[in-house]
Amino acid sequence: MRVLLVWPRNERALLSDRLSCCEPLPLEYLGGALRGDHDVTIHDLRLDPSLETYAQTHEPPDLIGVAIPYTTSVHVSREVSREARRLWPDVPIVLGGHHPTVSAEWLNGFSADWIVAGEGGAALSHLASELEAGRSPSPVSGLAPYDARTGLERDKRPKPAALNDLPMPDRSLLSHHRGDYFHSVYRPVSLIRFTAGCPYTCKFCSLWRMTDRRYLVKDIDRVLAEIADIEGRNLYVVDDEAFIQPGRMLELADAIDKAGFRKRFHMYVRTDTALRRPDVIARWAEVGLDSVLVGAESMTDDELSGYRKGTDPGQTRRALDMFHANGVKVRANFIVQPNWLDEDFARLSHTVEELQVDMPSFSVLTPLPGTDLYDESRSQLISDDPELFDCYHALFPTRLPLETFYHRLADLLAGASARATPGVTSGADPSVFYYSDDNAFDEMLRAIRGGADWSRPWEAERVPSTK
Repeated sequence: MRVLLVWPRNERALLSDRLSCCEPLPLEYLGGALRGDHDVTIHDLRLDPSLETYAQTHEPPDLIGVAIPYTTSVHVSREVSREARRLWPDVPIVLGGHHPTVSAEWLNGFSADWIVAGEGGAALSHLASELEAGRSPSPVSGLAPYDARTGLERDKRPKPAALNDLPMPDRSLLSHHRGDYFHSVYRPVSLIRFTAGCPYTCKFCSLWRMTDRRYLVKDIDRVLAEIADIEGRNLYVVDDEAFIQPGRMLELADAIDKAGFRKRFHMYVRTDTALRRPDVIARWAEVGLDSVLVGAESMTDDELSGYRKGTDPGQTRRALDMFHANGVKVRANFIVQPNWLDEDFARLSHTVEELQVDMPSFSVLTPLPGTDLYDESRSQLISDDPELFDCYHALFPTRLPLETFYHRLADLLAGASARATPGVTSGADPSVFYYSDDNAFDEMLRAIRGGADWSRPWEAERVPSTK
């Protein structure tokens, strides 16, 4: 059957697709699961024309999948589902993605028949096969009728047992867009996963809860096969934390070297993990580790303790020195607290300068659905609009006037961008992680300064979720 998988575009997002536009790897995994049995098309609305234009030039699909990749995508994905229903009123629609995997909130009002949670490949294959055979699909693990979506509560959602069981992503489905996807200096870029899960329990993160703190790895031969399937040089490794098993990572680095791959890697790593085995980081620098994302979060012990981060400021300092000694650029992310005053913003600006962070990024403390922080603070939030869960808007009351808070946040970004080239970056690299060659970064700053205009009262559309 003809399966159309749609990735939404959010024109209202502060972090626009002119600042970062990565390939929809989850849909490529779904394409891999359906490969050989069904005719799959991925329609990326960030790059492709409207669904109405698509409908005018293509045969109707037999099944439509609409992604809700992030909580901030809820509104636009709802609009996509309604547009799909208008264009193809008799075609079944299934929802899936990160948001419905971690939360049942804000899912009212979609035009949909089914909903998938979790990795989704097996569930979607089952749904497509049953529909093609003319049978009424029976719910299986990770699949539920849209009207019974609260049956996919967290404790019943499927958790991956082994990454090797996942199909190879079908990258041929987006070969025509391969040169259009980018992330910061990595232009073009391809995404890849080596592992999934994390054993740590940070309050602001949902990823460890999705695997019950298990850490799952792909066999090295499988990783090499996926790398061989990627033509481009730049690889963004989207693992929750790639270096938890240092011995395996050392073996993988040697295997990449032996295979003759010459890639440039951007990867996540905790400071304590990196410091535990400096030899592993040094070896990865030899085989192409170009930059790392370090969740520094804060340089105060009290704030780190409150996040359950499990690291300390001294580790951040030592880790940055170690990365720089190996010629590895550092993207360090820092959390901005809503209770900060002017001196706190000034302190963080000084910290970024002092640490010589190559490309810093900043996020406002955000209680993302599916996290312990969200569960504990739900009643304290000043807005219930899913579009504000983007890590650039304050969802808790601020000590500064709200307008002042947003101006200080924008000043922080602008000041970091105006620095001379720090760390080990070249003169051609930006001084913040997200940038553009046009005026998209300046537009982002203007939107942040007007952030208070986005704050809205609580809405009454959410579906009660069960824990």
